[in-house]
Amino acid sequence: MSTVPGAAFGIVVDGQLAGFFSHGVADVATGAAPTEQSIARVASVTKTFTATAIMQLRDASLLALDDPLLLYIPEFTAAQAISAPLEGVTIRRMLTHYSGLSTEHPDLDWDTPNFPTLEHVLDSLEKIQVVIPQDSQWKYSNLAYSLLGEVISRLSGKPYIEYVHDEIIGPLGLANTAYDLSPEQQKLKMTGYSPPSPDESEARIAPIGHLNGFSAAGQLQTNVEDLAKWVGFQLGSGPDSVLSKQSLNEMHSPVYVADDWSNGQGLGWRAVRRGEHVYWNHGGAVHGFSTSVIFNVPTRTGVIALMNMWPSGLSSDLALNIASIVIENADPASDSSSAFQVPNLVPGQYDGNYWAEPGLPLTVQGTSTGLRFAGPEGSSAGLHFPATLEPAEDDDTFMVVNGRGAGEKVLFSRNEASQPEGFTLGGFRYKKIT
Repeated sequence: MSTVPGAAFGIVVDGQLAGFFSHGVADVATGAAPTEQSIARVASVTKTFTATAIMQLRDASLLALDDPLLLYIPEFTAAQAISAPLEGVTIRRMLTHYSGLSTEHPDLDWDTPNFPTLEHVLDSLEKIQVVIPQDSQWKYSNLAYSLLGEVISRLSGKPYIEYVHDEIIGPLGLANTAYDLSPEQQKLKMTGYSPPSPDESEARIAPIGHLNGFSAAGQLQTNVEDLAKWVGFQLGSGPDSVLSKQSLNEMHSPVYVADDWSNGQGLGWRAVRRGEHVYWNHGGAVHGFSTSVIFNVPTRTGVIALMNMWPSGLSSDLALNIASIVIENADPASDSSSAFQVPNLVPGQYDGNYWAEPGLPLTVQGTSTGLRFAGPEGSSAGLHFPATLEPAEDDDTFMVVNGRGAGEKVLFSRNEASQPEGFTLGGFRYKKIT
C-alpha cells in the first residue's frame, strides 16, 4: 500500500471553479486519481454551514446572537459553571469559540472512534463544563457547535440535517454535499487513510465513525466542485434568499482579533493575515481526511484543498500558499504589467484606463458579476481603488461595494458612438483615456 495520500485542489476566481489539479490516489486499491467530484469528509468545514443556518434564523428574528444558550436549551442549567457563568455562553461566543466551553463532551472517544448521540449529550448536560472565562481566549469547541445544531432544530422545527439540506445545500445546488451519502454518492467517495503507526511502514485505511450528536460540528461530506460553489456563495455569487450580502459581510468581519493582528475569528469563519491580504478560512480534520477552504473577498479568489489522510497539516498550509500565489496573480494591485495596460481579461464595454483631475489614474476591469477598479503598477491602493462594483437598477449605473466609494453609485456617460467615455463618482469626473 502506498503511503502517498490523495489530494484534490480547486481554484476559485470570480466565484467560479477556474482550475483543478490533483495528486496521488483517491483509493489505493483502484489507483484512481481524485477528480473535482471525488467526495471527502470535510469535518469542521461543516461549522461554516451551521453558522450560516444560525444567521438565517437570526435574520428571521428567531434568535439574537447575544442571547444566552439557556434561552433555547433551558436544560443547560445542569451544566457546570466552573470558571464562568452559564449565562455567558451566548450564541455569538459559541460561533466564535469564545464561550469557555470544553472542546469535547467527556464521553466522546476519538480513539475508537465513538461520538455520542445528541440524545446522550442532552441527557448528560451535567457533565458539560465552562472551563475558562468567556472572552478570555480562543478555545475551540466542537461541543458548542453540537449544541448549536440543537438550537437550529428547536427553532426551525426540523432536524438539524434536514434544515441545512432544505435551506442551504439544496438552494445552492450542492448536488454531492450530504451528511449521509446516497448509494450513488458513495461511488464517488475517496478512501480515507491514517499515517503508519510506529511499528508500521504503510498508511492504513482509517476507521469510519459517524459523528452522531456532533454532526453540526463535522459530519458533512462534499467535493471540490460543490465547495467551489460554497466559496462562490461567500464571494457574493449565490442567491440572497439563502443569506443576504449584509449577513455574509457580517460573517466575514472579525469579532475577535489577535494582539498582533495576524489572525482573527469571525462568525463561523477564521481570518489569517499574510502580507497585505486577509484570508477567511476554515479547516477540517477527521479520521482519514483533512480539508481547508480559504478565500479573499476583495480579489474574489479562493482555494480548496481536500486530502484523504489525517493527521496532516498539509491541507491548510498548501491552501494558503496556493491562495497567495493565485491572488498575487489575480490582484490588480499586484499586476506586473506596465501602467495603464488593459488587463488580459475578456473585454467588456467599460474596460479601459481612466483619469480624473487633479491626477487620479484608475483602470476598470469587467468581471463575471460586475466591475473592478484597479490601479497602475506598484499602486496597492488609490483614492477609489481597489474596489468592486455591482450593476445597479439603471443602465450604465453601478454600485460600489467596498472601499472609499462603498454604497455610492458610479454613472457612466457615452459618446456619440454610444461607447462609454467616462464616469462620475463622489464629485470626481473620470475620463476614458485608452
